[in-house]
Amino acid sequence: MYISINVESDFEFKSLEDLPKLKQLIEHLKMKINKNQLARDLGVDRRTIDKYLNGFIPKRTRKKHSKLMNTMKYCGTTFGRC
Repeated sequence: MYISINVESDFEFKSLEDLPKLKQLIEHLKMKINKNQLARDLGVDRRTIDKYLNGFIPKRTRKKHSKLMNTMKYCGTTFGRC
């Protein structure tokens, strides 16, 4: 059996978060990913590309208020100026 599929589509990946979708697409098409070229295009290391292709999700940082700033605000309101 011979099947010919002519698919013309353009895909643009702008960030590392798009890479798991690329991996699924490439696996369904039974193709290989050029990790070095992706790394050059995105400006990261190829090991980072591999990590994100395997589903890595970075931890989000929380906004923390400085304990020193709270003290400075209290000191400023209570005594006028420290």
